[in-house]
Amino acid sequence: MDSLDIWPAPVTSDDRGFDAAVLRQLGRKPAAGAPADERAGGSPETAGPGVQEASASQDASGAPDDDAAPAGERAATGERTATGESEAASRPTLRERLTASLLLVIPLVSALVVVLSALRFADTGNGWWLGLIAVVLVLAALSWVSVLRRSFARAQRHLAVRLPGVVGHGVGIVRELDVESPFDENGVSDTVTAHLTLRVNPTQGPAFTAALDAVYALADAEKLAVGSHGPVRYLRSDPEHTVSIEARLDEQRVQQIYRAAAMN
Repeated sequence: MDSLDIWPAPVTSDDRGFDAAVLRQLGRKPAAGAPADERAGGSPETAGPGVQEASASQDASGAPDDDAAPAGERAATGERTATGESEAASRPTLRERLTASLLLVIPLVSALVVVLSALRFADTGNGWWLGLIAVVLVLAALSWVSVLRRSFARAQRHLAVRLPGVVGHGVGIVRELDVESPFDENGVSDTVTAHLTLRVNPTQGPAFTAALDAVYALADAEKLAVGSHGPVRYLRSDPEHTVSIEARLDEQRVQQIYRAAAMN
């Protein structure tokens, strides 16, 4: 990230609060107050060639002509189809629900078999029942871990479908800066609070202005200045009031955000 000369990372960030807001958004239906392009999770860097060509022809002429109109209708129809497919893909199937229920069924059945085998061993004293208990425990553990991994993989796929329509990224540029004094009744504090007014250039959609507070180490706060920039994240449903500094991405992902914001 240093190669991009971005602003210093804050000492603390409200990652849990932001993640909780994201989960609340993900719990809602995709059609609830979200534009079609956001529900489909589209972005300039992932848009198909047909969409880019249709928009370019309209921009060049100032208005869609007779030849471009059918193409626009086909693009709109394709977008609605893609949206419907993404919404259908985000809903778990019956098979996935049954597989997820195994996370509860496997321990219950295993516990029942172990209890019954233990009772039989207490009555007969036959060591075969102890062997059965050991086999059941091993098989139950292996099966449960396998089901858990598959459930996590499916959850990640569903999240990949829905998340781009909920969380947006962009490049924030400091327009106004007010750093509080580090001096207090206890002397000089190691951290200070900076009040930032940012101009955000998102990877998709129009630019906007947002204000936020961030806590910085004293040495890092001295590096802040008007014009400092860095990656930010926000909820697409309320971008102006949910902007926060993004400090969890690697340099490659940050570079992608910068390129997409420049192309937007």
